[in-house]
Amino acid sequence: PKTEPLEFGSHGFRPTHCYLDLDIDNHRAKYALAAAFVNATDSRYGFTSKDLRCLGGSEVSRIPELISSDHEWSSRLFDGSESGEGIKCRPPDCGNRIVVELFWDTAPLACENFAKLCCHYYDLGGHQQKGKKIPPVPMGESGKPLTYKNCKVHRVIPGFIMQSGDFVFGNGSGGESFLTGKKFKDERGGLLQKHDRAGVLSMGNSGKHSNTSQFFVTLAPAPQCDGKHVVFGRMISGWEVLRAVEGGGSEGGATAVPMVVCDCGVYDPLQTPSAGYWYDQPDPDSFGGATGIFICRPRVAIVAPSETALLKFKSELGSHVSDAVLVLANEGDGDTASAKTQVEELLSNYSIDVVIVAPSCQNSVPLVPDAWKMKLERVLGGTYKEDVDVVVMSKPANSLAFLRKSWICRTGWHIDGII
Repeated sequence: PKTEPLEFGSHGFRPTHCYLDLDIDNHRAKYALAAAFVNATDSRYGFTSKDLRCLGGSEVSRIPELISSDHEWSSRLFDGSESGEGIKCRPPDCGNRIVVELFWDTAPLACENFAKLCCHYYDLGGHQQKGKKIPPVPMGESGKPLTYKNCKVHRVIPGFIMQSGDFVFGNGSGGESFLTGKKFKDERGGLLQKHDRAGVLSMGNSGKHSNTSQFFVTLAPAPQCDGKHVVFGRMISGWEVLRAVEGGGSEGGATAVPMVVCDCGVYDPLQTPSAGYWYDQPDPDSFGGATGIFICRPRVAIVAPSETALLKFKSELGSHVSDAVLVLANEGDGDTASAKTQVEELLSNYSIDVVIVAPSCQNSVPLVPDAWKMKLERVLGGTYKEDVDVVVMSKPANSLAFLRKSWICRTGWHIDGII
């Protein structure tokens, strides 16, 4: 991955996807507090490990009470009246990451602006090159860093939109373009696109030709925005995160709990973790006392012959996967072709990472796109095997074991449930 400034635009690098990691109700900091407590007090309180993730359920259940009664650690608790519970001992069920696809052919200015604010020039794949110092984020004319990182989600209206991008004031009254520092014009191609479903990525504005850094994601079809806001992308995954965000919204748009973009960057398909959550591992040698680790939860498509079978697969995989897509393939009704087509489209869009097919649905096994094959051969060093790494035949009881033999677990990423 590159760390030098990237040239964006018509003659340079055009990232096809970006990611936004959303932290809801300070969950990341509350989880980090529990991790730091266990690391520092394992001997005092008899924990079996310094790593919070390795503790059993009975040990984890003790942590909130122990922190609350500890004179030193109780002072670090969040104000419960503002942020809910002050301790989180488990990662967020929904995860953190949303992945979006950018429509460069439709709205290149909006895409360039968004991509630069996500990765501030240097971050191609979400990783820092060893031995290289990451350059500082550029400062805007407002005196604020030109990045979505740490930007508030300031407006959530259930059934309508989630809005963010005002890193100047954090309340929807500000914003700044990376392109000029000022407002940039509406693009006709983007205005012609429809807000016809959930997950549409569009520019926020205060009128014609007033685009800055604010953006919104639709939570349902929003035809009232057609022709007024520039559509420049769409979500491809992270629906559980979006639903959690929507659950904290209100009719007036105010959020019930704080919501923040805790990280962002360019998503390089099959080379950047696609879903998961942040775990701040205690590290006395690092600045701040912890090192942020992104824990990957693979996005899985499950093809099974009945609703009952689909639910068995989902139960077996549990919280170790994110955005499980359930595809019903009723062999007797001749639905295998549609099931196969649906999964192949998900693969082509990079909306999933692994496909698990029930043995009775062998006629629904999808073809892996050639682009996947080429990328995985590079990522895995030429050891790619389609029937092991991407598409596997498995019964529910064996699905998690097969998942942990897939390409995801050979990337060197941190995988949920594997320590």
